[in-house]
Amino acid sequence: MAKWRIRIRLSDDEHSRARLAEVLASQRVSTVQLTPRPGVDRGLSGDVVLELPRDDELGDMLTALHMISPQVFVSRACPDQADELDSPVAALAPAD
Repeated sequence: MAKWRIRIRLSDDEHSRARLAEVLASQRVSTVQLTPRPGVDRGLSGDVVLELPRDDELGDMLTALHMISPQVFVSRACPDQADELDSPVAALAPAD
């Protein structure tokens, strides 16, 4: 399975985090890390590393994420990149 690193920018509010969790719930997500965006009140930048059984599912995932935020960036994750983020999937709250 291919691993993908997705960066998404979204509002720092409960609704946006809940929508992100909902989209990711049906996927094999290995890490999620959300951090405050510098210089933006109530803005988050999130890194998500996930595995998709088929590359053709990436389009559906990106479509769902674009419903949350117009700023979604994607790249292939190398195995060592997937290990550098070590936050549990449930941690959809901003890092301190």
